[in-house]
Amino acid sequence: MDSENKQRVSLYLDKKTVKTVDTFIKKKGLHSRNEFFERAAENLIADEAIKTGGDVMSEKLAKAVENVSEDNAKAISKGLFRYAVQLEMLMRVIAKTNHFTDDELEEMRREAVNNVRRTRGKIKLEDIAKGWYNEE
Repeated sequence: MDSENKQRVSLYLDKKTVKTVDTFIKKKGLHSRNEFFERAAENLIADEAIKTGGDVMSEKLAKAVENVSEDNAKAISKGLFRYAVQLEMLMRVIAKTNHFTDDELEEMRREAVNNVRRTRGKIKLEDIAKGWYNEE
């Protein structure tokens, strides 16, 4: 404990309040009454600062948004990795079963880029199949 930055204070509380606090401490996994009362005091001060026009709310909101954003970024990253693995497998299967020239691959890549840009990524397999079969 960093005792040089701490100060001992006395509190006289109703016994029922102390029991409620102790139950809350156990339920929320806090380490001590000190931690509970320190957090309670900080939150009360922050609430009053918000009422008087302080920017404490923006700090709390920023932290909450950051935590949610991190969780979402991790989930998206994991999903993209799984999709990349599946795409790699499909590419290997296609490469082993078909033999394309470099020019054919370049043309397919160019057409794919144009289609994705034009449709903003909303490409249906059926539409591609119709286009390929109509050309033959």
